[in-house]
Amino acid sequence: MNVYSNILQGHEATEQNAKDYAQGFDFSESEQEEYNLNIIFDDYIDTINGIDIYYNIRADYYFFADAE
Repeated sequence: MNVYSNILQGHEATEQNAKDYAQGFDFSESEQEEYNLNIIFDDYIDTINGIDIYYNIRADYYFFADAE
């Protein structure tokens, strides 16, 4: 799976901030990298505007991927 290099962490790492970010950010300019989902640590949150939102519970950050 390819994910975008954009993440939300620290004080930005809230579910609502991740949803707002996915709705308002133009991901077409962002780099993507290969990522292997870990079902223990990566939780699917939602899909907004064709962008999947995931939360990594171990590292406390949100990340984004194209919805497939």
